[in-house]
Amino acid sequence: MPTQPFTRPRSPARWRSSAGRVVGAGLVLAGVFFGGVTAADMGYPNGHKGDAGTLTVRECRTQFEHVGSSRHRHARPVDTCTGTFRADRGGAVVEDATVETPAKFEPGTELGIQKTDYRFVMIDEQWIWRSLAIVCVAVCAVVAGLFCLLTGFGGRRGPGFREAWRRVPGGVVVRYVLVGVGGLAALGAGAALLVDGIVR
Repeated sequence: MPTQPFTRPRSPARWRSSAGRVVGAGLVLAGVFFGGVTAADMGYPNGHKGDAGTLTVRECRTQFEHVGSSRHRHARPVDTCTGTFRADRGGAVVEDATVETPAKFEPGTELGIQKTDYRFVMIDEQWIWRSLAIVCVAVCAVVAGLFCLLTGFGGRRGPGFREAWRRVPGGVVVRYVLVGVGGLAALGAGAALLVDGIVR
């Protein structure tokens, strides 16, 4: 009678840890993507990227953007201005450039804006602080994702936080690094959002 090859069944604990590591990988990828894109855009205020120029306003309008969850959706007013854009360094004139603005402006008003690779942006303090907050939140996501990747935490039936905390490879040093980086990023995000609310 032929014998069947023995295969060791995968333990349920490994499945649970794998689910947590999938969650961690998703958090890391999302944090790196959004943080990287936002950090790259922060080169526009100091002139390292894009084309700085002037938008001569032709008209401004207010649109309402629906934000929030399905239960708590609300309409957020968004002001945009359209006009003619002329780059400071010369080049082609854009007749119908549209940019999101903090308020409406009268026709003929000249606004300092930046032409990026894919849109026009009005660089002001609010934009800078909001971008900084996004970068800090992205760092928090990366730290949380690394914690899940290292320990398997985050799965539906995965290890609890205390057990996962004890599982962190590298012991106390790695734990302190995760807490330190995550804590500083969280404080930075909170401070940036606070300042953004003040200057709004």
